Amino acid sequence: MVSRMKNPALVLGVNSAIQTMMGSIYQSGISFELLEYVGLRVGQINNCELCIGEAIVKAKDNPVTRDRIEHVLSWRDSKLFNESEQAALELTEAITRLENKYESVSDELWLKVETHFGEKEKAALVLFISVMNMFTRLNVATRQLMPEWEQ
Repeated sequence: MVSRMKNPALVLGVNSAIQTMMGSIYQSGISFELLEYVGLRVGQINNCELCIGEAIVKAKDNPVTRDRIEHVLSWRDSKLFNESEQAALELTEAITRLENKYESVSDELWLKVETHFGEKEKAALVLFISVMNMFTRLNVATRQLMPEWEQ
């Protein structure tokens, strides 16, 4: 398989803006490990091999995530994730699937998220899930095989 085009963010010169946004997300107070689980879950739902591979490679280098990353797909049945991680993963699935328009993220789920995350963390979590969905869609549509910024 061959990539269809160069990464669209690089073509339009917006990669630095995306990286600036990602920097703000990573400085929001949400743990890097939780963002790794969330990013992997988005990749799994959207069938983005590049995103899944990148998440697994990063997680394998982190002793905190190494033994847990393989359980993200079955997080609901796993005892490895605490309540805040479960709330974030449930929110990830709801935002990524958007099955029922505005009701996709139910009031019950939102209250659960609010129990575990402050305003800044919620903003970062919603933004991160959305950005990861953008990345997976770009990668799948253009058949990105490896991140161009690592080549």
